[in-house]
Amino acid sequence: MDILKKLKAEQEEEAFRLGDKWIESNRLFVKLDGSPMNNQTPYGWLKEFCEKNEMPFYGIHSFRHFAASALISAGLDVVAVSGALGHSTVSTTSNIYCHMLEESRAKVSDAVSSALNFSTKTKESKGA
Repeated sequence: MDILKKLKAEQEEEAFRLGDKWIESNRLFVKLDGSPMNNQTPYGWLKEFCEKNEMPFYGIHSFRHFAASALISAGLDVVAVSGALGHSTVSTTSNIYCHMLEESRAKVSDAVSSALNFSTKTKESKGA
């Protein structure tokens, strides 16, 4: 988010510098004059970055899915993840990532079981 905020601040500075030559498009990824960038440009940049860094490239959308999956795996609730993704309803997020949510719930259940088993073993070992 910090990088995106920095990009937006740089664009605002450039818009001020260019004055009426700046073309307002309400987009994040724009050309030097503010006009909309070709949709393939970020795709090409990311593909080149992955190739240079010997990373697999599956397209831009795969990074979105990765981010959502990572947030769910980290234990964030579906409402927070849905908001981060910009989904209009939480049910959209739930439907797309239901498998991840189920895995996350299983981890919570395992963690609770583990904690309860730990406290039981501790009490038993103290009495022994």
